Amino acid sequence: MTLACSAAPARPATSAWNGKNGETATMPGAETTSLNAHRRAIYENELDDPEYSFADDRSGGIEIHAFGRDFAPVGTDEGYVLLTNGMSDRRMTLPTSHREKGEKQRAELMWYVREPTPEIIVNLRWLAELPFMDATWFGYGHRVPMPTPPVEGCDFRTFLFLTPIIETDQRIAEALMVENDPVEILTVNLISDAEYRFIKEKGLDPFLDMLDEEDYPPIFDAKRKSYL
Repeated sequence: MTLACSAAPARPATSAWNGKNGETATMPGAETTSLNAHRRAIYENELDDPEYSFADDRSGGIEIHAFGRDFAPVGTDEGYVLLTNGMSDRRMTLPTSHREKGEKQRAELMWYVREPTPEIIVNLRWLAELPFMDATWFGYGHRVPMPTPPVEGCDFRTFLFLTPIIETDQRIAEALMVENDPVEILTVNLISDAEYRFIKEKGLDPFLDMLDEEDYPPIFDAKRKSYL
């Protein structure tokens, strides 16, 4: 499923950045709503304390937590697991046919990155808000094509949502419930125009097979070359 998008997020201003280099940092421990506290407890049970938390200045806005992780089974490959906290407060607008199939109406987004830069944070928060701006929904395999590349230094301009393949992150998804609704965890990926066309023409499964063959990196790499 490909989703049209509302206006793309503006380039981040300094005021949008909370958590690094002393720029209006909001560290973990600030007061949260009961739902935010519930989700954060589940996150921390699997990922320990976040190194940074990025608050939204608006009331009821979506937080983003950054958990440090070494992604390498051998050696070191350090990065961050970014997790939204607040997207699942609201149900997304699913068609009746998809609700009847058991598709989840609530979701939180996860992005594996080298550093939680202001640009990444702005894009992630915008994506988490998009279903409610456009009365739509995100699920496994959905794509959001952008008019221009959303991350500086990266030529790719289509977001692709998948589900976690790392066991720790799968356990978070299994544990998350909001008002008796299960919550989907969707990982954020960026793909090239050629890869996007391949999915539309051949399907998602052949593309995922290609990612396996190419040893697709777990951490977002703005310089990754297109596999097609």
